[in-house]
Amino acid sequence: STLQASDICDNAVTTLDINECGKLMHQEADKKLTLAYKRALKRINEIEDIQQKKDTKDALIKAERLWIQFRDKDCDAVYNLWRAGTIRGAIYWGCMIHHTEERTKDLELIADKD
Repeated sequence: STLQASDICDNAVTTLDINECGKLMHQEADKKLTLAYKRALKRINEIEDIQQKKDTKDALIKAERLWIQFRDKDCDAVYNLWRAGTIRGAIYWGCMIHHTEERTKDLELIADKD
């Protein structure tokens, strides 16, 4: 069975455990993001106007690629700001989780559009 984030996070004391907890929590958030992205694409595929559908889909795919680059660079900057401290890993994963959760909300707005 796979380890759940809560199994490690509930007892995280060491820097190693805290970093592992952050990594697992990010993986869980990333799964939700992937689901929301797929749902958004599915919603876009329901658009009847062929050109509107193509333009919307192309824009979303480009936005998602750029967003991934932004998230990674932004969290790299945060990591480097704190790199002299043992807290750097926790801060980095916190950044990754925050951005992922916010992007998931954005994608859900598209997926749930009437």
